[in-house]
Amino acid sequence: MSPQIPDQVSSSDKLVPFRWPSAWTDPALLRLFAGSPINCLLFESLSAAKPVVDAARAAGLTVLEWSSLGAAPLAEVKWNSTAGQIAITGLAWPRIKLSAGRSAEVDAGPTGAPWIDSNSWVAQLAAVRAPRRPVWLGFETAKDDPVPGAADYTIAIADSAAAGARWMIRLDDGLSKALAAGDARAQKTWRSMLAALAFFEKHRGWTGWEPWGSVGILSSFAGKDEFLGQETLNLAARRNLLYRVIDRSVPASHKLDGLRAVLYVDNDSPSPALKTKLESFARAGGMLIVPHALAAEFSGEKPIECPVAGYDLRSFGKGSLATAARDWDDPFFLAADVRSLVGRRYDPFTLFNATSLWEHFSVAPDGRSGLLQLVGFTSRPNESVSLASARAWRSAALYTLASGAPVVLDPVKVQGRAEFHLPDFSYYAALEFRS
Repeated sequence: MSPQIPDQVSSSDKLVPFRWPSAWTDPALLRLFAGSPINCLLFESLSAAKPVVDAARAAGLTVLEWSSLGAAPLAEVKWNSTAGQIAITGLAWPRIKLSAGRSAEVDAGPTGAPWIDSNSWVAQLAAVRAPRRPVWLGFETAKDDPVPGAADYTIAIADSAAAGARWMIRLDDGLSKALAAGDARAQKTWRSMLAALAFFEKHRGWTGWEPWGSVGILSSFAGKDEFLGQETLNLAARRNLLYRVIDRSVPASHKLDGLRAVLYVDNDSPSPALKTKLESFARAGGMLIVPHALAAEFSGEKPIECPVAGYDLRSFGKGSLATAARDWDDPFFLAADVRSLVGRRYDPFTLFNATSLWEHFSVAPDGRSGLLQLVGFTSRPNESVSLASARAWRSAALYTLASGAPVVLDPVKVQGRAEFHLPDFSYYAALEFRS
């Protein structure tokens, strides 16, 4: 599934895309992009917008026609394409989901946690299927969605960037018209968007760090396994269960080192080589979680008291094997079961006062630095957020979209453990730890 990396990928990685509104016919609007991080304009038709296209090229901007991207919904993406980037469309606008007709109230799952739409799981899956290729995400407001404000655009940019992807920025009609008319409020929103983009481009090197999680979620994520596999990624992320995507069709992703547990989602048997790898992982001390359909293929040893109803938990060498007692049909409860089976003991961080924050954790190639990115999905400031780390880091530097320079945080001893107390921040914060 992973093609040979085309030559244009290195140049595509430097492109920051923007979908040019069809109603913008005046080349003078290119002034909005002067000195900005946006350097790539996407047009529905180059011939139909020739005056603007010519002026954009003269200004040194990259110009692409939409049809040249091979953009498609996730299920239709051609992963073996030789395009310089992977462009995925039809995604949800990142936000806390609002109840119909109740703008101040959020929908929540059975646990009462906010129901957040995020595309981070899509970006992670795409990165596994098309390694080292830039991932561009396409989403826009739906007809019944609330009109996005400056905070919504900033959050949308952060949600994509924290997962190592870029949003193909598309303005809603209201903002598009207001910007073209020189509206002061629209210009303020535009400046805040450019500031967020500039921040993430400055720290683009973070995208080369390895995503880390205590759980590996293993599936083909396609065909009959598409719904359960993909929704388990989505819902596990909603629970801030840090995971690594393992795609059955991408052998290069079958890395189990550093994991505490592996969830094998599909009912189809793994290949002999993968089965051997999974068994070796469990025998060495890991937890392997398999569906009811594969109970006969994975037989454990001594029974262990299981903290989750509906599973047979047995020892397996130094590790354990959890077999579902019935078929999985609801990814919400599967994600909840995995969260309970694995527990929080092996989480790299414990967050406090962080109900609406989304976690991303990655490790530098040399293993000596870690990066925890927090994306907030409300316009309210995140106040009194703190965290305890499972690893003793030597230092922590806090980056926010509003700060010009990182702030060094000193650990505070709380009940015998080191905690980091974060100053108030809006939308996004990143903590870079060094050992």
